Amino acid sequence: MPVSKLVYQPQVELLNYLRANGFKTYIVSGGTVEFMRAISEAYYGIPPEQVIGSRFGYTFNADSNAIVRDSKLFSMDDKETKPVNIQQVIGKRPVFACGNERSGGDIYMLRYSQGSKYPSYQLLVNHNDAAREFAYQEKDSISLKWAAKYNFNVVDMQKDWKTVFVK
Repeated sequence: MPVSKLVYQPQVELLNYLRANGFKTYIVSGGTVEFMRAISEAYYGIPPEQVIGSRFGYTFNADSNAIVRDSKLFSMDDKETKPVNIQQVIGKRPVFACGNERSGGDIYMLRYSQGSKYPSYQLLVNHNDAAREFAYQEKDSISLKWAAKYNFNVVDMQKDWKTVFVK
C-alpha cells in the first residue's frame, strides 16, 4: 500500500481541530525522522521541524561539505526513550498525547504527559478493526493495562471510528 492510502481520517481531523484551537502539534514516531519529515506536512499538516522520530547518527564531511548519515542508530524513539526525546526537542511536557496500542511503545509518552502542571489528556488508539485495517493488538495487552491503570482514554477503532482512512 502506498503511504498516502494509510493516513487515518480521525487523526487528521483531530490534528486540524487542535491547531484550530491554538495547539502546536508534533509527530512523535518510532519511524525514522527522515521518513516522517518527508510525509508529515503533506499528510498531517505538521512541518518537518515538529517531527520527533528514531534517528541515525550523522557526521560532517568537510571535503564534500555535506552531512553524511551513519549506519548506526543514534536513538530509537520508542518506550522510555520517547519522553526523553520529547524533552530534548520540545523542552516541555505535552498536555495532549495520543499513542497507538501495538508494542507498548507509546505508554511512557502518555504517562509522561500526565505529569504536566496543566490539565492533560492521554488518548490510546486500540487497533482492533481487522475488517477495515488490520488488528495488531498486543499479546500481553500492556498498553490497555496501562490505560486502565493510569486512566488513559481509549478509542476503539472498530466501534468509535466511522471512517478509518482518508479517501
